[in-house]
Amino acid sequence: MNLDKTYSILKRYGFTEYEAKIYVALLQTHPLNGNEIAIKSGVPSPKVYENLYRMCEKEVVFPILEGNASNKKLYSPLPYKDLLQKIETDFQNDTALMESQFKELSNQMKPDWSELYHLDGYASSINALRTMILSTEHTIYLSCWETELELVWEDLLDAFHRGVRVISILFDSTERTIPWLHFSHHQGKFSDRRHTGELSCVVDERQVLILHSSKDAAHAIISSHTALTRTTVNYIRHDIYINQVVNHFHDELVAKYGKDFEELLDIF
Repeated sequence: MNLDKTYSILKRYGFTEYEAKIYVALLQTHPLNGNEIAIKSGVPSPKVYENLYRMCEKEVVFPILEGNASNKKLYSPLPYKDLLQKIETDFQNDTALMESQFKELSNQMKPDWSELYHLDGYASSINALRTMILSTEHTIYLSCWETELELVWEDLLDAFHRGVRVISILFDSTERTIPWLHFSHHQGKFSDRRHTGELSCVVDERQVLILHSSKDAAHAIISSHTALTRTTVNYIRHDIYINQVVNHFHDELVAKYGKDFEELLDIF
């Protein structure tokens, strides 16, 4: 049996190289005295006892006395199931502590987006959008295509379940059942032509991200400037209002403006 991987894993969870070898040797045969441990583990004799001392302090090895007149000290390992439980518990506690501290540290970060910041690249723009959504406390306004909706779906769902009010409008269709307040954009030549690659999002009515993506490039802007956030919120609201009117009075609008509303849209 190749034990190198076992030693490596034990080292990952706080064992030294010698401690890992001693624990495995005792797991195979116990109890053993110091000389027997040195022979069985391959750890040099002068190093065995100092490592055993530390392992006893960690409570992964326990000393016992041989039941005869010699009173020679022997050593037994912590049962492997107990060791694994200890490692798992320590890992969970450490993870919980890090999550709490990382969250607190992240919340302390209050970037000043009052100026206009430019992001290059699709991935970095989507990551910035996800960060905004995860930090939302009250409201999210989102106008986008189904492709981008999929990329932030879990983040939106998490925000919704946290009590954030989410309002969205989609330029195309989705097979998902959307639990928050959602609207569908009228689909036609004008939406495909005028909204291609477009995404607008405002969180808590104080921070805005506007993304434009194409086959060749993608870029976004982020700002908390009041004029830009209010204008974008109103843009999304009015887009929803207009599309509700289109849905409710479609036939009347077709009769007045043509099948694709061209007599209205081609004015300018």
